[in-house]
Amino acid sequence: MAYDFGSKGLGITNPFKQEGLIRTLGGLAIAAIGLYSVFNVTKVIEQDIATAWIYAIIGLLLLIVGFKRAGSGLFQLFKFFVGRSVPSSLAYNSTKSEKLNADLERKEKVLAYSPEALESMLMGRKNTTFTEPLGWMGRFVHSIFPKLIFLPYPIRNISQELISVLTTTIIAFVAFGLTYFVSSSGLAGEAGHIIMPIFSIFILIYLVAAWRSAANAVSLDRVKLLNTAGAASVAKIITFSILFPVVIGGAYHLISQNVNLDSGYYQIANSISFFSAWPSLLTLIGLGLITAVLVFYLVGIRSKQSSTATEVSEYRENLQESVHPNEIFINIENIVLANRRYKEIPNRTYMNFDPVLEEQSQGKGSFSGELLIETQPELSAVEQPRSYKVTRILSTALAQVLLVVGAYLFFSFADKISVGIEYFQHFMSNIEAAARGANNGNIALLQSLVTEASTLIVAFVSSLFLWQIVTAIGRMLENFSHIFWAELQFNSLLMYMKTEGTFSESKMSTGMSIHDSTRSENVIVKSSITPWVVSSRISSSTFATSGARNVEMPRYVMSMSKNDDELSGIVDEIKAFLRARENIAGFSNTADLQHAENILKVNNASRYNPSQLTNADEEAAGFLRNQQENDGKVTDDSEAMPEKITE
Repeated sequence: MAYDFGSKGLGITNPFKQEGLIRTLGGLAIAAIGLYSVFNVTKVIEQDIATAWIYAIIGLLLLIVGFKRAGSGLFQLFKFFVGRSVPSSLAYNSTKSEKLNADLERKEKVLAYSPEALESMLMGRKNTTFTEPLGWMGRFVHSIFPKLIFLPYPIRNISQELISVLTTTIIAFVAFGLTYFVSSSGLAGEAGHIIMPIFSIFILIYLVAAWRSAANAVSLDRVKLLNTAGAASVAKIITFSILFPVVIGGAYHLISQNVNLDSGYYQIANSISFFSAWPSLLTLIGLGLITAVLVFYLVGIRSKQSSTATEVSEYRENLQESVHPNEIFINIENIVLANRRYKEIPNRTYMNFDPVLEEQSQGKGSFSGELLIETQPELSAVEQPRSYKVTRILSTALAQVLLVVGAYLFFSFADKISVGIEYFQHFMSNIEAAARGANNGNIALLQSLVTEASTLIVAFVSSLFLWQIVTAIGRMLENFSHIFWAELQFNSLLMYMKTEGTFSESKMSTGMSIHDSTRSENVIVKSSITPWVVSSRISSSTFATSGARNVEMPRYVMSMSKNDDELSGIVDEIKAFLRARENIAGFSNTADLQHAENILKVNNASRYNPSQLTNADEEAAGFLRNQQENDGKVTDDSEAMPEKITE
């Protein structure tokens, strides 16, 4: 939405200063590793131009990543520009002065409710924000942590994703153990020694992909609703662990039956270094458990602060007042509720006052109208315990440490690639001699080449998985901890008013005497009003980001509390307005009174003998005047008045 500057700020400060400083330091550390890699180019360029290019490319990539991360951290340290229109409205805001921002909110799809949903929440004493979990895994997570349902969607999502990926990892370990038992016990036949290395690679690829997916699933740019967490991943890994040994064993048996292999083949196969997944798996489960402990501690502290109240204050009464229905609507919206604005910011109107008057015959009719309005949300300062703050900082710092370690592991690939290039050159220069020796029965050289190649491949694959695991866990911890820096809570008044009734018109006239020189005739509307007012003090939650859309995420109602005193004050102001109503038009200044007095003096002076007039004469004159007005006829004064008052 547009940045609406006002001299009276909303008191919303930058919540990302500490996180931004830590991210900046992490980005600079990654950039330093990249710079060191670039400096190594000058040392190795004279020895090996290919290695120099490897160091240059890796260094350039690390510099780009490091400066990008440092830039995003610095961006979080910049001034937090907050206009007078934040945070986002709950539903479409039909206030005329806020039409531009309301259209932008609708376009960006940040409106969490419809006006009908808010009305239903107030009238039904319910909170539709607390939706039931979706999927098998979602219900499993919420069954373990029942209070999780009362937290904002991003926090519920990170809990679901973390437990889901931990469950997937545990199931993968079980599958890994089953496959290991099948291959080591001889149930898979002669292929047992090659099943585990291949299965280990597949299981690690699957787990790394699962952790990376969970890390990206809770980014604030993507999370607006509750995610679905099913059990499909668990079923996939179990099925894969059962079918994989069978497929590999069958394929190995088929090849061994159709291809004749001599003893040299088996000697070469025994010299191959096979990949072991245990170091990578233990690293993954260790870092995953540390992440789970930190995140669930933050979730536990936040869940203790959640409120499940869905209480409202209500006012219902039948009023008999001499007031036009439109006037009471206008008074409530333009005076009573306008007095409750926060820092003079316009209220947010979700159902506009558009009273429907159905006029019938003889000045009678019925009316009805609705109003749903929210005052400008005021930031609620939630004082967090010291342990919460320390854990939040520790989570962010550990995430940056893991990302820096991941960058260093990526830098280490330069040496491994350089060694691999040297070995490839050595292999190509000796492969012909090794082949000739193998044909002559001497497999020593070929066996040595295969052993060196397998050792290099295993080392490279191990480093690759370790780099991916550390980076994925670091990114997950960074995204998850960011949620707890970004949450902002607000407090506001939400009120719904439904008014129905009937009205009728009548005339009131004053100054009808023959001696009265001034006259007041008023049309009075007598209304039977039945208002139904439901109001609540709501606590809402949203999440801030860095940039132009800093406080423009969807805002959700988290609790609804009674506000009897506030509603009583509103009702008292409405009744005071009704009691102060004037039904007879009079003079509003002394000049009009002076003019009326002058006219009275002229009338008194023009009379022949005012003392001869009796009360009966005055009443007769007043009666005849009213009769003339009703019939629309003009009667001669000399015929209508008695002889004794005719000059």
